[in-house]
Amino acid sequence: MKKIIILLGIIAMTSCHKIAPETRVLAKTANDSVLVVAIPKAGCHNCQKVVEGGLANFKGVKQTILNLHTKEVSVLYNPNDINSNTLTKKVHSLADNIPCK
Repeated sequence: MKKIIILLGIIAMTSCHKIAPETRVLAKTANDSVLVVAIPKAGCHNCQKVVEGGLANFKGVKQTILNLHTKEVSVLYNPNDINSNTLTKKVHSLADNIPCK
């Protein structure tokens, strides 16, 4: 029994679900705005791909970072091209399609 517990502990410590600290930062300029939206169910790199990829080609969006530790997506955008309400709706729509639910 002890061997099984030790083995499970080793597997848990080396699991692919281990998430590295987020080191990316937004490159904000004076004319940019930042929107931060919580995505409580985000938990893996595939979630990042869905959310960040879904926002990447959205007009007015300059950069996105989904931090899996805080479970928040930060969106850097040009407020002359898009408003925060439209972005928030888009983020929630993408969050409905993430693999971690």
